[in-house]
Amino acid sequence: MKYRFCTCFDRNYLVTGLTLFRSLLRSVPDFVLYAAALDEEAYRLLQEWGDARLVPVRLSEIEEADPEFAACRPGRSRAEYCFTLSPVLPLFLFRRFPEAETLNYLDADLFFYRDPEPLYRELGERSILICPHRFPESLRWRERFGIYNVAYQIYRRTPECFRLLERWRRQCIDWCFDRVEPERFADQKYLNEWPSLSADVAVSQHAGADVGPWNWMTLDWRKAEDGSWNPSGEPLLFYHYQGCRFLMSGVLCHNLGSYGTRMPGELRDYLYGGYGRKWLETRELLMRRFPREEFPLAMRANRTGFSIFRGVLSGLRHHNLMWCRGVGAPTASL
Repeated sequence: MKYRFCTCFDRNYLVTGLTLFRSLLRSVPDFVLYAAALDEEAYRLLQEWGDARLVPVRLSEIEEADPEFAACRPGRSRAEYCFTLSPVLPLFLFRRFPEAETLNYLDADLFFYRDPEPLYRELGERSILICPHRFPESLRWRERFGIYNVAYQIYRRTPECFRLLERWRRQCIDWCFDRVEPERFADQKYLNEWPSLSADVAVSQHAGADVGPWNWMTLDWRKAEDGSWNPSGEPLLFYHYQGCRFLMSGVLCHNLGSYGTRMPGELRDYLYGGYGRKWLETRELLMRRFPREEFPLAMRANRTGFSIFRGVLSGLRHHNLMWCRGVGAPTASL
């Protein structure tokens, strides 16, 4: 089957978004990735990247197609406006690309290790698949932000899928803010009610799907003969590198300590060291392809020396840092 993925990112997250794309190239045999470019610079660079499997879409096109969505922009932060896009994007793409029978939304900081075909088997004939956070008991309080993680969904072109997406769109247009209230948080907490609203919603039980810094410790990790690591007897499909970023040359903030845990060194090096090296590889490809452009190592191009220093101190305090210097280089905790 041909997979149709979608994601969104701006110029600052271009390296991250293209690292996701390159992981799909290695793991998925036949696909297209629709990328909503959140600024014109990102759109231009994606166009010039020139791969038919990567289809950029201007944010302005989505706004023209959905004026109610566009009208939200002045009253929302940049992040909140992106959250509001979550239901709008698949609805737009289903209408723009009538040949798409399914759409698979991906956050830009996911990285694929294998074909997600097992999740389509879980979906079966149903209309939507969502992934639970699967917090350990010590982090169960984080369910106040949502039982399900909005980073990964599969949508099938059915009336029931459209009904739930339109309901979610209305909810996000009415209220989508980066704060917790009893029944809502950003775009994510609205998903809590989906399984009770429709029997056509599948909840993934796959141990290798949407693994991240908040749930890796609930899984039984084993190293395979080929050097890969797999959780609880299942293949690792994709990992969510939430909060993972370079602070400066060689210093990667993996964000694991923010969840109060320490990952065993060999597993951390396979996951975070491997991801960091792939991210650096993508950046190097971009710098060669666009020699007149700048692709800062730190995601925020305008970071000052003091803010970087403060980030390093915070990372050390929370045990969030590791060395990561590039392809073939060793990694270690700081």
